Amino acid sequence: MKKIWILSVTVLLCASLQAQSSSSSSQAATVAKPTPAPAATPRWFVQGAAGGALATGLSGQQYMNAGFAGMGGAGYRLTRRLTIEGDVDYFHNGVPTPALQVAGESSGHYNTIAFTGNPMFYLMRGPKFGFYVIGGGGYSHIAASFGKPLSGINCNTYSPLGYANFANFCNGTITGSSYSSNQALYDVGMGFEGRLYPNRRWVLFTQARYLHYSTPGNQLPGPGLGMAQILGGIRW
Repeated sequence: MKKIWILSVTVLLCASLQAQSSSSSSQAATVAKPTPAPAATPRWFVQGAAGGALATGLSGQQYMNAGFAGMGGAGYRLTRRLTIEGDVDYFHNGVPTPALQVAGESSGHYNTIAFTGNPMFYLMRGPKFGFYVIGGGGYSHIAASFGKPLSGINCNTYSPLGYANFANFCNGTITGSSYSSNQALYDVGMGFEGRLYPNRRWVLFTQARYLHYSTPGNQLPGPGLGMAQILGGIRW
């Protein structure tokens, strides 16, 4: 009877030790596989975007036709909500018919280059999406170029001299005159962004800005020029 009792105690102790060992192994396996932390968002970034632009004047006159726009730049995130960026913007817009009639030209277009510095403040910035306001100022150069039709040229006079392609220019246009101006500007707008996963560095964004130029009153495109810009692009 005593041997049976000792054997039973031995079996119970072995079972208890085996259960404790199994539980410890399970806890060790759980601790050995922690959830990886998401990668940190880099502070420096570059960006590029393209879109459209529509301009009008404060006096209600249309100074520019709708055109296309491009933007490139870089920035630095000061805090989670505050970012500073610098951009170079390019705009190409046609000259509307009323302005052409005043200038006495048949066709024309504007090329605008703007250099801006803009703080961005995030009203909402989550792990996937963000919404921000943007505003600042800078410097711009606006050039107005007008085309004049080529006519009255006898192409047969030049063809025997080896200018085989000269006839292609007889019905085209050349830049007959151009005007340019330099002025300060300020801008304000808002934007929305969505972060791409699993790579957190790539961010798609869309942005709308209003740019107001201090254009001279006696030069094209006229005083009080304002331009609405809508862009879509990527930051990385």
